[in-house]
Amino acid sequence: MRGLEKGSWYVLAGALCFSTTGFCQAQAPEGATPWVIGALRMLTGCLALWAWCCLKGRHPLREAWSTVEKVRHILPAGLSLAGYQMFFFQGVLDAGVSTGTVVAIGIAPIFVALLALVVLREKPARVWYASTLLAVCGLVLLNWEGMGSSAGFVCGRPLAAGFCYACYYVFSKPLTARHAPEPVMAMLFLVGALCMLPVLVFLPTAWVWSVRGMVVVLSIGLVATALAYTLTLTGLRTLSASTAATLALAEPLGAAVLGITVLGERLSITGAVAMGLMLLGVLLLALPAGRGDTGR
Repeated sequence: MRGLEKGSWYVLAGALCFSTTGFCQAQAPEGATPWVIGALRMLTGCLALWAWCCLKGRHPLREAWSTVEKVRHILPAGLSLAGYQMFFFQGVLDAGVSTGTVVAIGIAPIFVALLALVVLREKPARVWYASTLLAVCGLVLLNWEGMGSSAGFVCGRPLAAGFCYACYYVFSKPLTARHAPEPVMAMLFLVGALCMLPVLVFLPTAWVWSVRGMVVVLSIGLVATALAYTLTLTGLRTLSASTAATLALAEPLGAAVLGITVLGERLSITGAVAMGLMLLGVLLLALPAGRGDTGR
């Protein structure tokens, strides 16, 4: 394939689907809480992928999962997904759609590279360093104007979300060697949904049954979860975890565009430069000639 490698296309497409998450949360009816949205995201995504796998004749529970895969990969990756939901949605509420998403996903490549080095013995491609440096510089610039005495607190949850996101990348990647992305994600969502079920019992969910509430839940569950994670995991089959994580910085870019154009969030000259740096970093890593990395 000329231009971008197929794996890069999958990750970028998944990132664009992910970018609608914070926007959808902002459209939720009054009474919606971040934790309930996260729990419904896991549950809806799980049910959607479970149904899809069954239609394709690949029931997730009938996959030949080894004990090692269940304990060392499915369980930690599923728990990481649950943690990501709790930290991400509250973090976006605290810091805003563009800033919260940029911090959570922008810091993930660094966490992924460190974890992948320890867990997978996987070294980043050379161009990853320059690409990630550009993206991190963009991240800092994008948040520079809003940094004050409370900046650390405001960004604390998005940073925790970024770490959980990195754990999902690193622990789920080995599963792609023996299994298709759909049953893998169905199992991970099952773990995440079970962990978050108590949230649906103890927190208010009446808003879900309104038309607007259902549209928000279906949008997050189907597009920003089931489709987004499956596309990303498909890309991980041929890319290293660190490469895929930096390519996923297309998500905060998309989220920032939605926040600015639809939600009316302001974009300064500094913010425009920051977004340009992040885009340059993503494009630099996406070029096969410069990346020289398949992740295998």
